Amino acid sequence: MKSIRLFLYLSLFGASLWLSSCNDCETTVAQFENGDSSWTVYNSGDKIRMVDSNRPDTVRVFSNTRINSDPIPGEGFGPADVCIEQYYTRRTSVMQHNARRYPALTVVAVRMPDSIRVSLVVADRVELPIPDINRPDHASLPVGGVTYQDVFDIVNTDSSATGVSRILFNREHGFLQVAYLNKRTLTLTTRELPADSN
Repeated sequence: MKSIRLFLYLSLFGASLWLSSCNDCETTVAQFENGDSSWTVYNSGDKIRMVDSNRPDTVRVFSNTRINSDPIPGEGFGPADVCIEQYYTRRTSVMQHNARRYPALTVVAVRMPDSIRVSLVVADRVELPIPDINRPDHASLPVGGVTYQDVFDIVNTDSSATGVSRILFNREHGFLQVAYLNKRTLTLTTRELPADSN
């Protein structure tokens, strides 16, 4: 009986400590502002048309299937922490091939107090961070017959493990090209070509 009573006292003491630490916890959340959310490029209902180099007479249509924004623990904090003083905000935009024959193309932007981290994801293959969002690799670059401005050229140093060798991207149009190790490419197009049915 004494051991049960002691256990209850200790449990109540631990709970009161936990609650008091929660009450003393001041939390801040880094929020997207001043158009920073445009880094994820795509919005609900958006579509992009990509030409597959293996079938240049047909476009592959990708549609936006998800946009979400959620808080994540800031650096130095984890989900198990009683008090998470700093949260970052993660915004994700997913472009999925209509017939799901190609991996989804996703942009992930994480807003921190003083900066933004942007990563490009080819589903189940690779996640490549843009090293410096303030320094595009090309002031202008022709891709698929169109010249784009401020292009990021992200080369995958471990392409043998993922199959994805390079991604071209800009903030206005998103994924411009995804290149694979086997020389296959998916390239953004504005040409009117038949859309794939599968």
